[in-house]
Amino acid sequence: MMRTAVILTLAGLTAACATAGGREAGLAPETPTERYQLKVEEARQEIALAPRADGLSPAQRTALADLATRFKLENGEVLTVQAPKGSGDVGARSAWNAKAALEIFGVPKERVRVVEYDSEPGAPVLVGYMGLAAVIPDCGEAWNNLTSTRDNRAHANFGCAVTANLAAQIADPADILGGRPLDPSDATRRQVTLNKYRQGQATSSETDKRANGKVAEVVQ
Repeated sequence: MMRTAVILTLAGLTAACATAGGREAGLAPETPTERYQLKVEEARQEIALAPRADGLSPAQRTALADLATRFKLENGEVLTVQAPKGSGDVGARSAWNAKAALEIFGVPKERVRVVEYDSEPGAPVLVGYMGLAAVIPDCGEAWNNLTSTRDNRAHANFGCAVTANLAAQIADPADILGGRPLDPSDATRRQVTLNKYRQGQATSSETDKRANGKVAEVVQ
């Protein structure tokens, strides 16, 4: 009975200490990965094109090609081309030229819509769609005392730069939400590999000798 009472008392003290010193007491997250996590939000992916009476410029076509590629990779629903009312016929013509270019770059025509928006003279043609964007945290806004190490805790700003860099470099923000589905396996290649394994043969593909590189003798 005495031993049981001591064990229960120690357990109660341990739980009280954990509650007072843990996150239940309103303290900051324990590790940088808990404090700064990769997140995504819905955002409009958009480019602005200056209206041109002589058609799209090479730079505008390149920008439209990049936008069309992102739209297809992210499986966007609708790509909207907004023609400025303040630019008259030139703005409308540029908008329809942008639509035609997007279709050439592989966007289905039923997923490209041309609309108008109220604008001042000289306003651009806006081309974009609703997609996902990685949330980049603001780093370096405040720092605590870096010499205070008695609690052995990570400082409040640690981990922010790493998360911000990842968010800026990830090509498809949808990858943050989860992994992509795997392609179906090659049953024929799998059977060939298994047969070679059972026969004690090498399972790797043969090396192409023509692909061997050699450093020039001048460099050696």
